[in-house]
Amino acid sequence: MVSLKEKQPHLTIDIKGKICPYTLIETRDSLKSLNKGQVLEVQCDYEPAAKNTIPNFCQKKGYPIEILQAAPNLWRILIEKTD
Repeated sequence: MVSLKEKQPHLTIDIKGKICPYTLIETRDSLKSLNKGQVLEVQCDYEPAAKNTIPNFCQKKGYPIEILQAAPNLWRILIEKTD
């Protein structure tokens, strides 16, 4: 299976400076605009969203997710839409 970081994101959103629930709302709304199999890249500097809120949402939806720490307090979250 191909790693998500090897796939080209179809959409990138920057939610740096935002906290929950806005991080999840923007991520969820952006995923709605994608088709099945497309990848969303989320740039995030809020640790609770990167490590808990967004991964929990993806687990419930069954979306593959890969979280890459780009720098201290900066994450790239890759999510594949599967529905």
